[in-house]
Amino acid sequence: MSVLFPLLLLTYPLVLHLGIYFGHIDLVVFYLAILLSLPFLFALLKRTKPGIWQTMAMGLALMLLVLAAGNEQLIVKSIPLAVNGVLLWFFASTLVSSKTPLITRFASLMREDMPPTVLVYTRWATIAWSGYFLVMFILSLLLAIYAPIELWSFFSNVLSYVLLAVMFLLEFTVRKLLLHEHMDYSFTEFLQRLKKVNFRNTLK
Repeated sequence: MSVLFPLLLLTYPLVLHLGIYFGHIDLVVFYLAILLSLPFLFALLKRTKPGIWQTMAMGLALMLLVLAAGNEQLIVKSIPLAVNGVLLWFFASTLVSSKTPLITRFASLMREDMPPTVLVYTRWATIAWSGYFLVMFILSLLLAIYAPIELWSFFSNVLSYVLLAVMFLLEFTVRKLLLHEHMDYSFTEFLQRLKKVNFRNTLK
């Protein structure tokens, strides 16, 4: 389930885009509700007590089913806004003086030594990612309000993931140029290290 659920969630943008293209956005909301209910249902099948996040996801799934009729566009358009808003908050909230920037936290979990140059760079990288998610939030909001739903869907469910990959590669390239003396790993090795990071520790 720990692997299956994220994989199924990754299919949601494609299912949404196809649902809009073929005029079955109502089925997409139903599909999302099923995905959100899976962790709770799997916990019951394993005869274990559902955790708080599993229970909240189940509650959200039920709420979607109740509110779905006539509100399908509002529901699907609010999801990218919520995702970009949450990610913006995760990055930007760590830039206050009393906290450690989020990229610095990631770096500290991937390497033991943190030279001053790395600390400066990771702070600016956190600022850059905050700016990226702010721009994505604004664009998603404007398209949700003013653009045809097909254009909004292409941006939110296709182009935004391309832009995310470009931003990720661009940031790694800049990091390689500015911190080459502190980087002894390739992009593939970087992804492998990132995969091993306990993301819960970055939120403490």
